[in-house]
Amino acid sequence: MGAKRVDEVRPGGLIGIGTKLDPSLTKADGLSGMVLGKPGTLPPTWNRFTLEVHLMERVVGAKEELEVEKIKTSEPLMLNVGTATTVGIVTSARDDVAEMVLKLPVCAQQGDRVAISRRIGARWRLIGYGIIV
Repeated sequence: MGAKRVDEVRPGGLIGIGTKLDPSLTKADGLSGMVLGKPGTLPPTWNRFTLEVHLMERVVGAKEELEVEKIKTSEPLMLNVGTATTVGIVTSARDDVAEMVLKLPVCAQQGDRVAISRRIGARWRLIGYGIIV
């Protein structure tokens, strides 16, 4: 917002917020993807959730045309939830539903969409999306 002070902000722009946090906590974008709000106004924080999974037919960005295989139990997946990125370990995979435990918790609502990526070779590749149920 430049040098202007504002009382309210909305998604879709960049905003800087001055805090009294220890700079060691904020270095190297350590708080990237975090959500800020008044207590009681934010969606729940999830350490684990269940996704209704929608996989693509082909892997996005791979050199060869690779078909997307079904998600498997114990598989690590990269999840993008809003602006947050975390790894989820699949604890149960059946049909189009996957239950996951998250390495880093995320703030989201039921019904939010989550981008799902799988490690293919040395890179994470987009394979589909999920809806938090």
